[in-house]
Amino acid sequence: MNNKYTTLALINNTAEHKLELPIPGSEGYAFVRYGLKDNHIDLHHIEVSRNLRGQGIASDLAAKVFEYIGQQGWTYTIYCSFLKTWKNRHEEA
Repeated sequence: MNNKYTTLALINNTAEHKLELPIPGSEGYAFVRYGLKDNHIDLHHIEVSRNLRGQGIASDLAAKVFEYIGQQGWTYTIYCSFLKTWKNRHEEA
C-alpha cells in the first residue's frame, strides 16, 4: 500500500452500495461499487476520479476493501478486472 493513504478510513455507503475512501483536501473520489446479499459481496467496479489517478489510490483502496471484507467475515465474487488483477498479485490480502 501507499503509505500516504494507509491511515484513511474506509466508509461503507450502504445507501449507494459503495465502499468509499475519502481523500482529505481533495474534491475527487475513490470507491468500489458493490452488491451485498446476506454475507456475500459482489465487487462490481472500482473508480478513482481523474484528478487523483496515478497516486496509488486504487491499490490502497483495493487493500482496504479486502481487509474490510475479511473483518466482516464475508465471502466475495470479483467482477472488476482491476480488483481481480490486484487480488491475484496480493494473495495474502
